[in-house]
Amino acid sequence: MTEQTEIKKLLNEQAHQIDKDLSENPGAAIEIDQELAEHMGAFEENSISLEEAEDASFDPFDAEKAPEPED
Repeated sequence: MTEQTEIKKLLNEQAHQIDKDLSENPGAAIEIDQELAEHMGAFEENSISLEEAEDASFDPFDAEKAPEPED
């Protein structure tokens, strides 16, 4: 068995135990190291880029630049 396979097996065992513990004790706080949390999917990257953030901050209807309403 390769080292990566052994690590994955260990992480799966730890994740299963944590799932079992939380099922038996809902609301319990369990400290998990970062590697295990990443393995369990806790840090899925879904942030927007700087360019997307800048585009989203543009307001075409800025009150200072909006034309005066017509009567």
